[in-house]
Amino acid sequence: MLKNGVTIVLPTYNERENIRILIPLIGRELDGKTHYEIIVVDDDSPDGTWREAKKFEDIYNVRVIRRIGKRGLVSAILEGIARARHRYVIVMDADLQHPPEVIGKIHRHLKKCDLVIASRYVEGGGVEGWSPLRLIVSKGATFLAHLFFPKIRIVRDPMSGFFGVNKGILRGVKINALGFKILLEILVKCRYKSLIEVPYIFRSRKYGSSKLSKGIMIQYVEHLFILFLQTKNIRRLIYVMLLIMLFACGLIIWGS
Repeated sequence: MLKNGVTIVLPTYNERENIRILIPLIGRELDGKTHYEIIVVDDDSPDGTWREAKKFEDIYNVRVIRRIGKRGLVSAILEGIARARHRYVIVMDADLQHPPEVIGKIHRHLKKCDLVIASRYVEGGGVEGWSPLRLIVSKGATFLAHLFFPKIRIVRDPMSGFFGVNKGILRGVKINALGFKILLEILVKCRYKSLIEVPYIFRSRKYGSSKLSKGIMIQYVEHLFILFLQTKNIRRLIYVMLLIMLFACGLIIWGS
């Protein structure tokens, strides 16, 4: 029986310095306002992120899942969601780029909407410290997602890694663990009655290094292709194949 509070899922890998700051911030945001739990799903970080998170277990209702022999952002998120005790689940990065003060707003909207997306690209949202190239890559990824899947064109930021979901819409849906964009899978595969985007400012990372790489971008294209095949829209597949090739060529040129 799911409870009516909120579960915060934090997938982590080598985020020790950030997690010791983030967990208290989340706790202060939610303490006294709702029942909550924080689930840290750590892929056995060499820097001991899981060990650092365990220090907060009895202070901020933290549960730590240390995954040994497993790796992958989406699979970590899925494991966290599966273990969630509450109906409402908020997924966010542990690198302090997703501001904890937006959690309350997401949770309030989740009581009325099936899906709440923290968006960089609606009015009031934005990014800090991105190079023009990083912005082009992000906008290009969004363009491809809209091209492949017309049903999600109403969503300005389908690439967001910061969102809230009612667990009910995930029931019986097979989510592909490939790639880094679980929200895209949810938008394409799940049946939701309502969604909303709320603005936030994507912050610069303070500790650690970004996990974005050319390999991840190429994997994103693969993810789009596989997800598209699962929709069984062969006619549209033929149409977009050329665009996939153009995008891939652009990545190769950029990396050369």
